[in-house]
Amino acid sequence: MGPVPLTVAFVVATAVALAVARVCWQRRRGNSAASCLALVMAGIAVWSVADGVLLADVGAAVRRASQPVLFIGVGAAVIGLWCLPRALTDPAWRPSRRLVAGLLVEPVTILVLTALPATWPWVYGGTDLGAPAGQVALVVGPAFLAHAAYSYLMIASALGLLAWRMRGSTTLARRQSGVLLLSALPPVIGNVTLTGLMSDRGAVDLTPLFFVATGVIAGFAVLRMGLLQLLPVARNQAVETMTDAVVVWDPAGRLLDLNPAARALLRRVRPDVVADPLGATLAEVAGQDVATAVQSVLQRDERRPVELRPGFWCDVRTAPVTDGRGRLLGRVSVVRDVSEERARHLATEALNVRLAAQLAVVERLQAELSEEAVRDHLTGLHNRRHLDRALARALMADEADGSLAVVVFDVDHFKSVNDRFGHAAGDQVLQGVADALRSSTRPGDTLARLGGEEFVLLLPWADRTQAAARAEAVRRACARAVHQLGSHPVRVTVSAGVAVRAGATDPAALLAAADEALYAAKAAGRDRVVVAPTAGAVGAGGPARLTVPAVP
Repeated sequence: MGPVPLTVAFVVATAVALAVARVCWQRRRGNSAASCLALVMAGIAVWSVADGVLLADVGAAVRRASQPVLFIGVGAAVIGLWCLPRALTDPAWRPSRRLVAGLLVEPVTILVLTALPATWPWVYGGTDLGAPAGQVALVVGPAFLAHAAYSYLMIASALGLLAWRMRGSTTLARRQSGVLLLSALPPVIGNVTLTGLMSDRGAVDLTPLFFVATGVIAGFAVLRMGLLQLLPVARNQAVETMTDAVVVWDPAGRLLDLNPAARALLRRVRPDVVADPLGATLAEVAGQDVATAVQSVLQRDERRPVELRPGFWCDVRTAPVTDGRGRLLGRVSVVRDVSEERARHLATEALNVRLAAQLAVVERLQAELSEEAVRDHLTGLHNRRHLDRALARALMADEADGSLAVVVFDVDHFKSVNDRFGHAAGDQVLQGVADALRSSTRPGDTLARLGGEEFVLLLPWADRTQAAARAEAVRRACARAVHQLGSHPVRVTVSAGVAVRAGATDPAALLAAADEALYAAKAAGRDRVVVAPTAGAVGAGGPARLTVPAVP
């Protein structure tokens, strides 16, 4: 290859290296790997310029002056490549001052040996710098070979670390490491080959041209694959910085590893324990009570809250760790302090209990108010409102068989009681009559005060004979009752009118029939029961009224 094509090739290599270095440098903030890759590509650019000068049509003095500059570029590329996998493993990694000083020892040494005339032969002992352009063949000396061995060792350690990172990292980390390994192979293989030729008969250093491939691959990865934009985080770093406690156990229940949050949690449970917990059982470091509570979770590989000490609740999630054959290697537990959440949960439960109790009280009060709305406040019996509803329901329910009777009771000569003893005494008599009526009712009956001294009794499934018998029994019970009005024992009687439904479904008609029978009982001398003709046949020539004679 002639001098012009070689010069053009080195110019292209310089341009590619500088372009990639610029892109990486722009993305260096918070990303030490970008800074390392920028250093590698900048060093390659300097290296390429120095090699281009060596092959250009310039004097021997200029060519010789370019070689110390070349080793500046070589040193930058080697140091940057050595630092790159470390920065990829830990994005926050920064070399210490002592490490930087150590890394600079070899590059500075070879630079000085190349710059001094006395030691120049140690580096390029047989090189003819006065050769025509494009024909300068580097013949290296022992210092250069030592420099090459050191550089290969540095590069090999970097490539080994990249390979190790590829094997044990996430998919993203493997992809990044694989791209960088691929980009480093062409210049490494080419430089090893050229160094062998230089030590024998001399050769032109074309290593920067091989780095064109490095620049192309790295540039494609940066621009198209998102390299250096997505920073992988090592698993151990993620676990170490988690606020949840992470605990690793062996199958026997001994502690194998804890992150800082887990150690802090153990100190909360047992502040007096200062020994290293690794290798110990949970009972030894946290007490048997805690071990018993946690052990049930470990054995079932489940998730549930555990009270480690009074008021201190933790959510414990446990999963088994197995090998490729399914054999149990241990367990990993993630423990989170949920004391505040538990306290809020318990407070919510207590609030729900109180609300349920208050709701029960409200419902009871509503039921009482509803009941009071259909009760007569004087006698405690149901009132007219309830009677109307009950009668309507009974008529609809009994529409098929028609067996429903209505009995209307009226206290005889009640006005005379009020006139003689007063209204308070009259109220007392009404209450007594209500008690007598109440004691005569049966399950399923409906007893109500219609108003004033009138009462109504609904008798489901009762025919005329049964209804008349029931009415007569109630009449006798009321007649036997004695009402003590002050110093005066008073007896009162009641008259009753009975009506039995026969096909009609009109509540008013049934009540009117019973009322008409009641008036007939009053007209017949009171203290008796009269059964009305069949309801629905009233005024239509139905059967005559049935009068039940009073029995003392």
